[in-house]
Amino acid sequence: MKEHKRIERLMLFSHVAKELNFSRAAENMGISRGHLSEQIKYLEGELNTNLLNRSTRHVSLTKDGEHVLACMESIKMSLTSMERGIHHEKNELKGELKLTAPLLFAHRFLYDICDDFHKKNPGVTFSLNTSYESHDLNKKDFDIAFRSTKNPPQDMVARSLLTYQHSIVASPSYIKKHSKPESIEDLSVHQCLTAEHQSTWPFKSSLVPITGWISLNDNFSLLQQALDGRGIARLPDYFVEKHLRDKKLIQLLNHEEKLEHQIYVIHPPKIKQSARLKAFLIHAKKMIPRE
Repeated sequence: MKEHKRIERLMLFSHVAKELNFSRAAENMGISRGHLSEQIKYLEGELNTNLLNRSTRHVSLTKDGEHVLACMESIKMSLTSMERGIHHEKNELKGELKLTAPLLFAHRFLYDICDDFHKKNPGVTFSLNTSYESHDLNKKDFDIAFRSTKNPPQDMVARSLLTYQHSIVASPSYIKKHSKPESIEDLSVHQCLTAEHQSTWPFKSSLVPITGWISLNDNFSLLQQALDGRGIARLPDYFVEKHLRDKKLIQLLNHEEKLEHQIYVIHPPKIKQSARLKAFLIHAKKMIPRE
């Protein structure tokens, strides 16, 4: 038996097992549905077991299928670790760095950090994923994650990079028209610009019910609505500091204690083998303002 063909079929199976849809898995891999189905049936024959329960509308994993998928995930992690080890053994400041970070942090700090580092080290390029998804660095091929979290992963190297709070802000035009809230209770009579499905704002003392005329799934839009005088917003202090300095926004309820949050820089332990990753981490830490 040709072992490489079995490995290929096992990789095909892992795609189907994740999608639980032959058509979608085949499209993602750029092969025909018929070929994919044929290879999975061949694999089941080789293993002498059913890996999938099939019906006209539904595909699910059998117990043996779940076991095979778990084994394939372990193999993929080993391959990722092997590739990362090969890449990180090079001690030259060149090559690609793959980063993932929250969008607001990237907008405020990380784009400038990457640009400045690239100017000093032209051989280094960046691939940057900006989202609020907590990617598993054991499974995803990222070198570094910047993450706002209370519980950084125990199997990673994690260092606190930035402490921040959420500021309550409004434009001078809004305050002139609606007056300034003097206490958190006063927020109940104001237009509070909220994120989706948000009905309270947390302070150290309590959760405060809030209402407003609009909720948005984008902090840039929330900021713009606040700048346009359409309500009060709650946004990370590092994101609004420039507008506070320029007096385009006014910080409210300063006497109320805010909850503190941490942004960590997180990476696999093997990062210590890479000179460019070490250099980038040092550079990033220098460019983040410390209180």
